[in-house]
Amino acid sequence: MKKHVHSHPENPHPSKEAPPASQTDYQSLYQRALADQDNLRKRFDDERKLMGKLAIGDLVIDLLPVLDNFTRATEHVPAEEKESAWATGILYIRKQLMDVLAERGVEEVSAKPGEKFNPSEHEAIGTVTTSDQPDDTIAEVKSMGYRLYDRIVRPVQVIVVNHEQK
Repeated sequence: MKKHVHSHPENPHPSKEAPPASQTDYQSLYQRALADQDNLRKRFDDERKLMGKLAIGDLVIDLLPVLDNFTRATEHVPAEEKESAWATGILYIRKQLMDVLAERGVEEVSAKPGEKFNPSEHEAIGTVTTSDQPDDTIAEVKSMGYRLYDRIVRPVQVIVVNHEQK
């Protein structure tokens, strides 16, 4: 059975008819809506990632004093206790905490005595007067600093050399 197709006298080929203007408008609006939905989804994904980074940043800031205390505890283990299960456990907990933080994008900011003071990574919490080292160099590291991705969450706290006044 043959399908009967009505055609306009001006256009004998009904399949090649131009769609009415309203159909073209609807297709355009539909495509625009799809693009807007895709852009919105991408924006929500970016905002969700940013919120995750900010939440991790807050958590990292809260955990840094805990990490500092583990570090201090390992620095003050009596010599006769260095090989004890207690000391080994404390070292392991500190390492485990550092590994978890590293997996989340946290890394230590390095600083050593004798290095040039860098105000973007270091915080001068004091000065020492000496002629043994050049001016504006680190004399002592008081507390480690940390970076989360590309942002300093806590600068290294240092004592800076200041030459004597002559």
